[in-house]
Amino acid sequence: MLIQKDCIEGMKELDDNSIDCIVTSPPYNKKGLLGNVKLGNQIWGKFNIDYDTYGDDMPEDEYQAWMVALLNECYRVIKPDGSIFFNHKPRRHKNRCYLPTDFIQHSDANLYQLIIWDRRNSPNIRNDVLVPCTEHVYWLCKKKPKVFRDSVNPEYKSEIWVISPERQKKHPAPFPPQLVRNCIQLTTEKGDTVLDPFMGSGTTALVATELERKWIGYDIDEKYIKITEDRLNDGLTPFLYDK
Repeated sequence: MLIQKDCIEGMKELDDNSIDCIVTSPPYNKKGLLGNVKLGNQIWGKFNIDYDTYGDDMPEDEYQAWMVALLNECYRVIKPDGSIFFNHKPRRHKNRCYLPTDFIQHSDANLYQLIIWDRRNSPNIRNDVLVPCTEHVYWLCKKKPKVFRDSVNPEYKSEIWVISPERQKKHPAPFPPQLVRNCIQLTTEKGDTVLDPFMGSGTTALVATELERKWIGYDIDEKYIKITEDRLNDGLTPFLYDK
């Protein structure tokens, strides 16, 4: 089910304890935290993280409060044995490294395990720090989540997942399908319900459909709603999925 609505407002319409797994990657607030950073002949933010209907430029305290509200709503709707996979990354501002745990710890969600997403490459937007090549996937829960580790491809049974970033023009920050596949296979069974509060170009919906899971996705942007609908109507693209 695809819904054009603010995700927090949309999730308020869901019942408590109704979702098996949440897989999502919110905007990182890079414009709000970094401002304009020179990257080659481009400006980071103006070109590389350009959402159509969201500026990605909140004051950092407002952004973190938004993330806490989001995580609390995710916590409410997952089942007692459900999981939340929250993809985020460390960010830098004025010589400080901001970690997502700065706000995760203020939410109701419990950190079950930290998964390192090794992207293998990343834009080098500054020359005074080492090139960041990883992001984090925070596996959050209410109590002890159900886990089906044997359902995951053997190369992804450790806490470090080596997955190249998805390259597409439809969305500025698309999910790699294999990352979504790992999360869904690890914690759900056929017929379970998967939620993505930031559906973007629809990768979570495509993977959930391929794996015979029900799904719910929100996005505020009509453009991305249409892209997701078109991708679903076009049918699943086999090369996207590593079985």
